[in-house]
Amino acid sequence: MTTNQLLDKLCQEYFGTTPYVADGIFYGSAEGRWEEDATARILFVMKQPNSNDLLGEDYREYGLDTMLGNQNWEQLMARLYGIVHTTASGYPAYDEAIRQEHLIEIFSSQPFAVTNINKQDGSGTTDTRSLKAYARSHADFIRKQILLLRPRIIVCCGSGVFDSVNAAMGETAPQTGNWTKYDEVLNILYFDTYHPGRPMAGQRLVDAYEMPLREYYNNWKKNEDA
Repeated sequence: MTTNQLLDKLCQEYFGTTPYVADGIFYGSAEGRWEEDATARILFVMKQPNSNDLLGEDYREYGLDTMLGNQNWEQLMARLYGIVHTTASGYPAYDEAIRQEHLIEIFSSQPFAVTNINKQDGSGTTDTRSLKAYARSHADFIRKQILLLRPRIIVCCGSGVFDSVNAAMGETAPQTGNWTKYDEVLNILYFDTYHPGRPMAGQRLVDAYEMPLREYYNNWKKNEDA
């Protein structure tokens, strides 16, 4: 079975007939590479769908026709572009990463996965305390889903997302104020950043892209120079 098929099986066992938004590795991306190349596994974790109208949908079926022109998805693809194109020479500027031709390129060439902590309820805003409470009561499912995906990098998008994921995974990643956190036990690098759908966010979306990448690049250079 593929990873997506295993995710479907887990969700069917866990949710039964309760409506939810399915998620995982996007079908239109280079899905096959997820299975073959561990270094390509980048997972974005969000809070929850932004509307109950989405219940019953499957994020993995979304293509460029759905994603281009939508702030949430464009920001995620720009972050993906930045991570993938960070090298010893530096990382792409935000204005470069958000260009439409680069969003199209990264969608078709790089596998990526997106999951919501809460797949069962839609809301345009999510209270952090409620999110963490939901995550605590569904920690076993969250952990199983992440273990099936086996990500190398987890990009946590929004307040409370990193804490929720880290708690579900056994709190093995350090609790620091940094934008990036490395879990030596699970060999997972976390990006702890803002939600991509922040309304009227302006500079905050640029910071959400650039600040974690700057830390990622600086730590990479530090390790190379050591």
